[in-house]
Amino acid sequence: MQILWLRFVQFYLTLGFKFYLKKFDVVYREKIPKDKAVIFLSNHQNALLDPLLITITSTRKNYFLTRAAVFKNPTIAKILKSLQMLPVYRMVDGVNTIQKNRSIFTFCTKLLHQKKSIILFPEGSHSLNRKVRPLKKGAVRIIEETLQTYPETDIVIIPIGVNYQNPKEYGDSMSVYFGKQISPNKFWDGNLLDMQGLNKTISAELKLLTTHIDSISDYETNIIRLHDIKVDYTQPEAVNECLNNDFKYTGKKVKEPSGLYAFFILLVKIFYFIPYIIWRKVAFPKIKEKEFIGTFRYAMVLTLAPIYLLLLLICVSLLFGKTIGLTVLVIGILLPLLALRIK
Repeated sequence: MQILWLRFVQFYLTLGFKFYLKKFDVVYREKIPKDKAVIFLSNHQNALLDPLLITITSTRKNYFLTRAAVFKNPTIAKILKSLQMLPVYRMVDGVNTIQKNRSIFTFCTKLLHQKKSIILFPEGSHSLNRKVRPLKKGAVRIIEETLQTYPETDIVIIPIGVNYQNPKEYGDSMSVYFGKQISPNKFWDGNLLDMQGLNKTISAELKLLTTHIDSISDYETNIIRLHDIKVDYTQPEAVNECLNNDFKYTGKKVKEPSGLYAFFILLVKIFYFIPYIIWRKVAFPKIKEKEFIGTFRYAMVLTLAPIYLLLLLICVSLLFGKTIGLTVLVIGILLPLLALRIK
């Protein structure tokens, strides 16, 4: 039942992104192994959207290490755990909670010994800033403990770059870049792991897979210059080359949304008037972190929009007949799809 549940969720998530994203590209630098322990290590920009997008493209049934704060609601915690998400505690969750990570890390070593796959975000938190932040030691500690407990385990690290064009907007374009495999054995002396060296290697790979603006003082200036030349952030190689080559950009430029797209978006808002009002007036004002805007909007696309469409189908069918009801259903499905393709 667990496998069927995960497959259903994966299918539904994939379907949901077709109604949420304009473009969704996946680049595999190497084939992802199916018979080895794998740790996917990704940059972290867009809250819960990042692990969802990775898991539907990684070809593995993954476990996730997720910030413990999202597990506070018992119902939500139950759902998240059914999706193989594991809570990770940070200092902001309370000093006493950090000890709970011990059992989670031990569980992860067992998963790797069983040749399972785990998704971690080694930066330790999310940020919409386009740069790879310093990596924490959680991931490398799990690797060290695994090799100390199960030295025969063959672990593969796969760095990932998740790239959004406009992560807070509906109809965004994005890409997932799976990088070249890294073997932690090169950093293992049979007793201890060179954590600093391994993290340095992972960080260097991540900086190739997503846009990395290294300068802190000139960050906003660089963002403005990249915006002015209309770079496509879903192509990180071209953007990074632009940053390293005095802003000479040779990649694909992003086009401004057309008037036709604005018209179709207006039609979508009119058709889904009630869900849209709930989003704008109820859900959106309660979002405290901008990194969660995309997550909550996507959650409403997955839940509230289908429920509203189903109720609309039933009401229209009862009042005006099944034919008109089915026509409304088709319009409700095609409108957002057409809007995203026109953008």
